[in-house]
Amino acid sequence: MKNSLTRKLYYSISEVAKITQLQPYTLRAWEREFSCLRPRRLRGKNRSYRARDIGIIILIKRLLYDERYTIKGVSQKLKNEPDLVRQAAENTTFSPANLKPDAALEAQQKEAQKGTSQPARRPDERRGEAAANSAAETREDSTTAPREEVIRDLRRALAIARKELRDALELLR
Repeated sequence: MKNSLTRKLYYSISEVAKITQLQPYTLRAWEREFSCLRPRRLRGKNRSYRARDIGIIILIKRLLYDERYTIKGVSQKLKNEPDLVRQAAENTTFSPANLKPDAALEAQQKEAQKGTSQPARRPDERRGEAAANSAAETREDSTTAPREEVIRDLRRALAIARKELRDALELLR
């Protein structure tokens, strides 16, 4: 598989932030946390990320956000499984699906709006419409379940923050 990030040798932190949909301060924090992520510094203090660094960032993001590892858990996994890091560094192709959970859903919605939501099928493919519909439903369920879980977590966090704010206001009175 050809790498899609081989057009440039080095990327700035803002370019990497845009590609990975992370904030630059998150990337800097991850440099301190994960020893396998060490961008070069060219022209003084400017960070210069290579395609392999972006692959590692995408792996870390997937482990933290999608698979719900802790930072310590990701660090241990990367230390214990160097092949995982090597594979992520070599495979610098990326798609919206492994960068942003909602991106795959957005891409499907755009395709549906164009009227081309069904992929072209080969003549030798013998799938019935029921199987195709079942696959589409499974895809939809897999994208909505994590979203509902995130919403539930955010509501809990908001309730806790409200309670802490009320307690703080009570102390000020």
